[in-house]
Parts: sequence; structure tokens; C-alpha cells
Amino acid sequence: MKNKKRVSLVLGSGGARGYAHIGVIEELEQRGYEIVSISGASMGALIGGFYACGKLQEYKEWVLDLDVFELSSLLDFSFDSAGLIKGEKLFDKLSEFVGRVDIESLPIPLTIVATDIIN
Repeated sequence: MKNKKRVSLVLGSGGARGYAHIGVIEELEQRGYEIVSISGASMGALIGGFYACGKLQEYKEWVLDLDVFELSSLLDFSFDSAGLIKGEKLFDKLSEFVGRVDIESLPIPLTIVATDIIN
């Protein structure tokens, strides 16, 4: 049996365009690559996190089945200085996929890049 090719994956930001990361991961796996670690920023961190948790397929299926009404129900508008959309409903929905998981206990090492723009 031939050894699998190993790769560390770096996923960038990009909002909805970041969904292309799912296709890249699927193609790497089809070509026999083993993803041994992941780093990501913004949408890349989200996709990488779902992959590292083993929940990427479930997340993909949910996203593909979303309709405009379900999407709008996840928006919790706010008119304070923190921003126009709080994101709590969306974060709650996303956490349903993985539950409460410590990043240190994931089967694939995951690094998430973030910036505190306030400080």
C-alpha cells in the first residue's frame, strides 16, 4: 500500500467565498492527501474547525439546504455600537454541530488566526 501524502492546510478568509475551502478539502482527500494540521482565519477558521471536529459534511449539508427564511431567522439585528448584527443566533446554531469541544483535544491540530482590532 502506498503511503498517503500528508499536508498542512492553510485556509484564508473570504466570507461566502470561503465555502470554496470545502471543495478544496474534498479534492485533497480524493487525491489521497491526509490533512495533518489546519490553520485558518475568519471563514477559513470556521471551515477548518468543522473539518478538525469531523463535522464538515454535516455543516456542508446544512448550508446547502438553507433557504432565505431560515437564513433570515438566524440574524439578530442590533443597533448598538458593537455592530449591526450580534451573531448570537448564528453562533448558537453553529455550536449545535460540534457541541462544547476544547481546541486542544481535536484529532487534527487547529490554529485559528484572530485580531483584536479594539486593542
